[in-house]
Amino acid sequence: LGPWSIRRDFPECCVVERKFLGFYWTLPVPWAGFNTLPKDINKAAEQSRTIRYQRDLVRHWVKGEGGELVAEEVFLELEPDRSSEQITHDLDRALKRCRIDEATLVLVDFSSSFGSRPHFRLWDRLRNSNVEHMPLEPEPILIDGKMFDPIKHFRAWQEVKDAHVDAKPERKVALAEAIEQFDVENTSNATIAEALNARGLTTTTGKPW
Repeated sequence: LGPWSIRRDFPECCVVERKFLGFYWTLPVPWAGFNTLPKDINKAAEQSRTIRYQRDLVRHWVKGEGGELVAEEVFLELEPDRSSEQITHDLDRALKRCRIDEATLVLVDFSSSFGSRPHFRLWDRLRNSNVEHMPLEPEPILIDGKMFDPIKHFRAWQEVKDAHVDAKPERKVALAEAIEQFDVENTSNATIAEALNARGLTTTTGKPW
């Protein structure tokens, strides 16, 4: 199907805009405190550069196709390094909306260029559904007047993540030294946790105490 499709119950001279639904997702970064994401698309795009990129790319593509974006769904994975079954709940809701509105689901296929493992639960669900879906290549686009390359973005984040992992022994030493300053026998765990958080000392996995 092209950007325009003929409705069988309409005269051939009448055409209607093809409908689309955008589905955007990203991974959490627990050590950086990124564990939640608003369901509101625009608010989510303010918190996540990856979501902002997907939203802008899909909106631009749909506009270029002369179609209508009837809805947008966003999902934050539970684990930072693997796919979970939780995505099927949000994806099924999006697929249901596609069936109701006779819409095509549009999403960005990062694995096609980044060389990472595809989200197998996501793609298996799509393949086994009767909903048409359109994967987009993760091409660089302008965001706030600057060119944003998602592949370079992910690689930069990977370097930051690797540096965080490499610094884990040093963080353990800093935590031990901070805790030694307390009279642990007479200080509650809640008080110690509050003090550590105030100093910006997280757990070794990056979570607050």
